Amino acid sequence: MRTITALVTAGTVAFAALGGGAMAAAGPMAPHETTYQGPGGFALTIGHTDESYRQVPALNAMPTNREVFLNNTVYATPPAGATGEISSGYYVACAVDLKVTVGLSGGIDVDAGASIGFGSSGPDASVDIGPSVSAGIDLTLSMTPGEIKKIDVGTKPLGAGTTYLVNRDFHLMVGDCAGPLDVYSWATVTATTPQVTAKNSVVGDTMFL
Repeated sequence: MRTITALVTAGTVAFAALGGGAMAAAGPMAPHETTYQGPGGFALTIGHTDESYRQVPALNAMPTNREVFLNNTVYATPPAGATGEISSGYYVACAVDLKVTVGLSGGIDVDAGASIGFGSSGPDASVDIGPSVSAGIDLTLSMTPGEIKKIDVGTKPLGAGTTYLVNRDFHLMVGDCAGPLDVYSWATVTATTPQVTAKNSVVGDTMFL
């Protein structure tokens, strides 16, 4: 089975303590279907079934990252003789996006003096030889409202009868996410006959990861 991978990232990874980390249980999702009824008996149906997800621990063990494998079967039935296409994918939204800025501040102190002495109990040394270098690292954490990302899985031209677009083990990775991650599927079909051009869409239930 070929695995398709999509990467969504919001910046440099930040604090592990701010992430989720609990694995979501795999499970079948409810199917959905809708039909557009147009002029002259035009009917355009789109739906999806066999949707499920399986969340796994992030490969780098960071709870601010998410990895999940997604399954879905999208189908569309256009009017006889219609042309068009079917497409599907996922919407992904993190509650909070994290970004860490690293700043380096440093200074150089030069002191070429040195003193070496012997005490009554034996030799001791007090040495201060320059130059010496001191530096500090400043970490700045910024948190912003999460953006909604649209992920495309695939597109297929309509054929005669019902057309299917299937994804199995679609690998979705999301980085720098604080708080819950919400994912839901989408599918759209466009069909054209000499009389009507129409578009119809369906969305799945939200997965909370």
